[in-house]
Amino acid sequence: MERNFIHQSTPAGRAHVALVTIDRPPVNAMSLDAHRELLATLRALGRDASVRCIVLTAAGERAFVAGGDVGELGALDPASALERTRVVRDVFDAIRRNPVPVIGAINGAALGGGLLMVAQCDVVVAAETATFGLPEIDVGVMGGTKHLARIVPEKVMRWMALSGKRVTAAYLERLGVIQQVVPREKLLETALDLADVICAKSPAAVRLMKEVMNLTEHMPLDEGYHVETYATAIISTHPDSKEAALAFKEKRPGVYPQPKS
Repeated sequence: MERNFIHQSTPAGRAHVALVTIDRPPVNAMSLDAHRELLATLRALGRDASVRCIVLTAAGERAFVAGGDVGELGALDPASALERTRVVRDVFDAIRRNPVPVIGAINGAALGGGLLMVAQCDVVVAAETATFGLPEIDVGVMGGTKHLARIVPEKVMRWMALSGKRVTAAYLERLGVIQQVVPREKLLETALDLADVICAKSPAAVRLMKEVMNLTEHMPLDEGYHVETYATAIISTHPDSKEAALAFKEKRPGVYPQPKS
C-alpha cells in the first residue's frame, strides 16, 4: 500500500524519538486508507527497540484531525461500516497500548476521531488555537463518549456529546487533560522537549510503566497495587534498575544501553 497520508521521521539529534505526522489536506479528515497507514506505522514503531517515544502530530494549522472523511462515511454499507469501525478501534488501541509513550502535539482542531486520538495519548500538548469537539450528533453517527469520559468529568462529556460544541485548549488544560498550551510555533519544540525527558529514562522501565498503567487503570486499589508490586519485582532485577539507583545517588543522568530488537 502506498503511504500517502502518514509521514514518519526522526528529529535531528533525537535518535530515539519517532515523529509521526498525519497529512491529509485540507483538514486531515481520516479515510479508511489513512487509518490503515497510521495503524501500520504505530504498530511497527512499537516493535522497534530503538524507539523510546512517539510524537503524534499533523500537518497544517487548521486541524489536527477533523474526524472521519464524511464523504466516505456516507458511502458505507453494513459490511464496510463494520470494517471501518474495526480499523478505527485498532488505531486507538495502537496509541493507548503502544509499548512506548505517545505524546500528542495538537496543532489545530481535534474533532470526533481526532479528539479520541487525543484521549489515547499518554501526554498532550496543544497550540493555543487548538479546539476539541465531539460533533458526531451533527453528522448522524454515534461514538466517542466512553473514550472522552476517561479524560473529562461526566457532565463535560455529556455536554460535548449532546451539543456538539467545541472547547478550547485552555479549558482542557484546566481540567488536566493537556500538559501545556503553547503558541503554535512552539508546539513541536515543546513536544520534543517532553520526549527528551522520557527518552532519558530506562527504556525497559518506561515500557513496563506504561503497560502497568494500562493494566491497572480500571482495577480496584488493592488489585492494582498488587500488579504494581509485581512489576517492581520484575524491574528491580533488570540492569537498568541498578543503573538508575546509582545515577540517582551520584546525581547524574542514567546511561542505558540500547535494548536488542
